[in-house]
Amino acid sequence: MKNKKCKNCNQPLNGEYCSNCGQRDIELLKFKKLIKDFFDHHLDLDSRIFRTIKYLMFRPGFLTIEYWNGRRARYVPPFKIYLLTSFLYFMVLSLNTNNQVVENDIVETKIEKNIDNNSDENDYFESYFSFMQKNLKIVELILLLPLTALGLQLINRKIHKLYFSHNFIASIHLSSGWFIIDTIIELLIWIFPKYSMYLDYLEITSLIYLTFVLRNIYNMSTIRALFKTIFLMAFILFFIILFLAIFVITQEFFN
Repeated sequence: MKNKKCKNCNQPLNGEYCSNCGQRDIELLKFKKLIKDFFDHHLDLDSRIFRTIKYLMFRPGFLTIEYWNGRRARYVPPFKIYLLTSFLYFMVLSLNTNNQVVENDIVETKIEKNIDNNSDENDYFESYFSFMQKNLKIVELILLLPLTALGLQLINRKIHKLYFSHNFIASIHLSSGWFIIDTIIELLIWIFPKYSMYLDYLEITSLIYLTFVLRNIYNMSTIRALFKTIFLMAFILFFIILFLAIFVITQEFFN
């Protein structure tokens, strides 16, 4: 039909979708069409989520390279997958909250039994330890992205064609992969609580994952990627602990 206009913004239509607002040109509105649109949208979204998580888990670094090369529509956007994986992780982490509370009570009891005449010093270390236990994951969530991106920028500074934005995208995908690994570990701990001490050692897979990410994205040898993995993890851990220490000292000072 000639001179057909968009029902949403009244701009001329040159195809099925409006070039101005993006709305699809459909007639109002058969129930069959509503059902079809619903499943088309959600099945497409589900397939993108599945594809994105599959590549995050089994092809470390692949999604970052795809994003850098402009192939983005077939995958969930970086920030969305980061929010999704972090949400899933903290949801699963909450399943283990009761067990962690019991363990913290045991630790706090042991600390109280060891308090001697240096009570102020013991109170300080107790408050620092308690704050670390309760807030480490939240601080990681806040600081992980910028610290990882900064660390990637630092260890790959000789690659002049890469800007901070490149490394920030890499850090989003890397952090999302870490959240998936941690989610699986927390699920295993929830299913097999008696073996939680041993399952914690599975955290080493995060280092292995990072090594493969660095090797695949930045085209380096496995040995070189391993050394950079150790440096990057030390860099991130140092600043997280420093932040926590500054916060606790500040709290003690004002109290």
